[in-house]
Amino acid sequence: MSKPSSVHIEASDGGINQREDAGIKEAQWSAEIDPALLQKVIRKIDMLVIPFVCITYLITYIDKAMLGYSAVFGLKESLNLKGTEYSWLGSMFYFGYLAFEYPTAFAMQKLPVSKWLSGNIILWGGITMALAGCSHFDSFLGLRFFLGALESCSTPAYLLITATWYTVEEQPIRIGWWSTFLGIANSFGGLLAFAIGHIDGSLASWQYQFIIIGAISSAWGIFMFFNLAENPSSARWLNNEEKEIAIRRLGPRHHGGNISEIKRYQLVEAVADPKTWIFFLCGVCTQVVNGAASNFGSLIIQGFGYSNLVATLFQIPYGMVILVSNVSAMYIQRWLPGQKRCLVGALYLTSTYTASFAMIMSLITANTGGSTKRTVVNAIFFIAYCVGNIIGPFAFKSDEAPQYTSGIVAMLAAYVVEIFLLLSFAVYMRRLNSDKDKTLEREGWSLDRSGLQQLGGSVADQTDKEDVHFRYSY
Repeated sequence: MSKPSSVHIEASDGGINQREDAGIKEAQWSAEIDPALLQKVIRKIDMLVIPFVCITYLITYIDKAMLGYSAVFGLKESLNLKGTEYSWLGSMFYFGYLAFEYPTAFAMQKLPVSKWLSGNIILWGGITMALAGCSHFDSFLGLRFFLGALESCSTPAYLLITATWYTVEEQPIRIGWWSTFLGIANSFGGLLAFAIGHIDGSLASWQYQFIIIGAISSAWGIFMFFNLAENPSSARWLNNEEKEIAIRRLGPRHHGGNISEIKRYQLVEAVADPKTWIFFLCGVCTQVVNGAASNFGSLIIQGFGYSNLVATLFQIPYGMVILVSNVSAMYIQRWLPGQKRCLVGALYLTSTYTASFAMIMSLITANTGGSTKRTVVNAIFFIAYCVGNIIGPFAFKSDEAPQYTSGIVAMLAAYVVEIFLLLSFAVYMRRLNSDKDKTLEREGWSLDRSGLQQLGGSVADQTDKEDVHFRYSY
């Protein structure tokens, strides 16, 4: 049974509903595409779409990690923080993220993703700069909430952009590319904090950090607003022939339209689907580790007796480990028969959680059909993202410094649980694929392109469950 390259993915936002406006006739999916021209189009997309996601991912992570860097440059003393107040500053960001996750998810189903993301970047850059003006805990806490609210669109937007432009087989590699910028952000952020720490001015070092990174964020948001294409048909850097190929190469089952209708049955199916809750638990596990590491990493290093400047420099090799781990994980899962993402994710948890987080995001994109269902599953996953990041900082108790025994135990427990979940998910997906194979065999259908054409050439906005031709990746 053959497997078409994009048999079960459909961009939930910003696809090809404008193709006729661009002067493109409906493609004949069975027509041959010139391989050389196809590779040229893919290279263009890689060069003119992915860099926007990569740089935005880098900036957003540095925004969040700046709290940890600023803590070693006098933030806690300047705000006169006591007890668990610093942990609350780390967690409050994700309360804002959590509160606005559903509104921003549905906004991106109704509005252009590129413009929504750009507008939020501009605003959160302003909030980041405003943090430098805080002189007490309450005002800083409030701004952290709004910063999280604005950043709630970031990673869901990256996933939607990737799904809009790439086939299901291509998506894990592209997600791997932009997720590696988490490692670059750790290294670059540490180096940036080190450089800013040498500024001798009228403000404290931690204030300069927020002002500089906030200004960079807002400037980038303005640039992206005018330059990131929403979909193939609106890309100024593709001519009509290239636009047609960019659409055709995704296949007839990559719907790509801007489906703004919210379908109640898909919402119910998303909530009732066991996959959704496996993703949820995996998200909690990875982000318990992230919430702890991003907020307490520099403080742990400083607790070993290093200066504040040296503590920030230690983030550089840490970031390189993340980078190598993410890149290698994405390519290894591609080379393994059947793209064994769960196996690779479980293995890489033993070295760094970031590779498994990127793998889980690619699993969600590849294994969820239906625009409303995908929106709901993404939103639930990022609720888990918030929950994990809220829990993580509180696992580190100030009276246990610098060993933080409870925090280390919590991180190890999260690793073990997630390994079990990923392996269980792989077994479950294999069983679901087997059930679909039996249904196709019983009905006498095939999974090749001729079979798709017999069913009408394209499929409406179906979920992975109701589409008998959908195949799960694991």
